[in-house]
Amino acid sequence: MTAVPSSVPEESVAKLPPGVIVGGPVVEAKLRESYAVFGILYAGSIAAVLWTIMQGIGWVEIAVFAGMFWLTMFGMGAGMHRLFVHRSFRCGPVMRAFFAAIATMSVQGSVLKWVSNHRRHHLHADKPGDVHSPFYDGRGNRYLSFFKGMMHAQGSWVFDDVATDGEYYAKDILADPIAMFFVRTRWVWYALSAVFIPGAIGYAVGGFHTMMGCVLFSGLLRAYLMVLATSLVNSFCHSDGRYGYRRFELDDGTTNELVISIITLGEGLHNNHHRFPRDAYISHAWYEIDINGLIIRGLEKIGLVHDVFDGGRASTVPAGQTSRAA
Repeated sequence: MTAVPSSVPEESVAKLPPGVIVGGPVVEAKLRESYAVFGILYAGSIAAVLWTIMQGIGWVEIAVFAGMFWLTMFGMGAGMHRLFVHRSFRCGPVMRAFFAAIATMSVQGSVLKWVSNHRRHHLHADKPGDVHSPFYDGRGNRYLSFFKGMMHAQGSWVFDDVATDGEYYAKDILADPIAMFFVRTRWVWYALSAVFIPGAIGYAVGGFHTMMGCVLFSGLLRAYLMVLATSLVNSFCHSDGRYGYRRFELDDGTTNELVISIITLGEGLHNNHHRFPRDAYISHAWYEIDINGLIIRGLEKIGLVHDVFDGGRASTVPAGQTSRAA
């Protein structure tokens, strides 16, 4: 249930919509997990930089970094975002479990937390109640400094005293036994992604020294850089045209940013996405690269996913053309 303690100033809380929790045990649990996750990632990233300078890294560490980065980026974009949040396509239980696993391995919160936050973000994009807007803080107060707002959107929002009510925004996830299994076991998947899988590959290929390089560089540092990369969508792709371009005029600050789109496999086409949030493929021009959407289409062709939604994009294609044309 939504809770707003009486100690919070009336002018700050009155702007917030339903489904926003200020203070209390839910926020305390959020903060404990945020401090634990980022404490580990900060320490691991510093150690990775020192290890790289003092010990060096080789092709194994670089290859494992790249492989794990793109696997978990796909898990975040196609799995967490387009499957679980927007239900842009459907799939059987095995593929659903696969997507939940690689999404959780991005080390950016549980499926329940991520879905709840993102649905609230869409409902109140760049308005009071948005989870990570560069224009408003967690309590709905407008940022007077664009720099402070960008820092909030880029990551400091995970340490604010506001949380999203999962029962309000994500009842379908709470009722999904596959998703909830990965919610309960998320720390196992964090550890597999950031430590055990990179470490096992490194040890198998090059022994203890390579294992250490893989754990630090390809595991912990890679996981932190993943967080920074996906957070660029929250900040730069909500800059109200300061960065990138706006294909559609919407009542939010979303933009398309092509470099971020390449890094995030298509998630940087954020103005397109906010115009047609359920579309599985969000490119509207040949130069708008949406790798996540292309892979989803490929999985559809070989029968691993189905009911791929393309209705929004189809509505913008002139008569006589197919919606599959880039």
